[in-house]
Amino acid sequence: MKTSITNHQKNVATFIHLSVFAQFIFPLGNFIAPLLIWAALKKESVYVDNHGRRALNFQMSTTLYAIAIILIAVPFIIWQAINASDQFDTIYLQSFESFTIPGDAVGLIVTGLIFGILLLALCMLSLFSVISAAVSASNGEPYKYPLSINFLKPLSASNQEAPLDSSPKA
Repeated sequence: MKTSITNHQKNVATFIHLSVFAQFIFPLGNFIAPLLIWAALKKESVYVDNHGRRALNFQMSTTLYAIAIILIAVPFIIWQAINASDQFDTIYLQSFESFTIPGDAVGLIVTGLIFGILLLALCMLSLFSVISAAVSASNGEPYKYPLSINFLKPLSASNQEAPLDSSPKA
């Protein structure tokens, strides 16, 4: 028996995806807001449950990727800073218009820029993916986030249309 996805379920799924922007209001809002909404309404339908799981999976994945980028960047930046610190005592500021950066400091700047661009790309991917997921959810379509690790497995396609509440009706 095929059941249709109601507008309420579409709205809830859309709001789960958009609630990750709560990270701009309070710390860890990208986890707490969708987690609270998903936990409260996941029994409503498999559709809402799957969208909630995928939104949380993506937020956990992007956080993991950001931590990995930072952990990889820190040793490189420290190494470049140590190498550049030997040259800093030779900088002479002859006038305010001519300031030379020592050759070793260029490596520090380039390293910082590379890892900064990687983090910015991750943020842009997250922004566009969340908006795409919200649009898909509002249209009643499933959405699979890119580069997402399935920490919380989405329910199988065979259970997609069945209600989660299997309690006997009196």
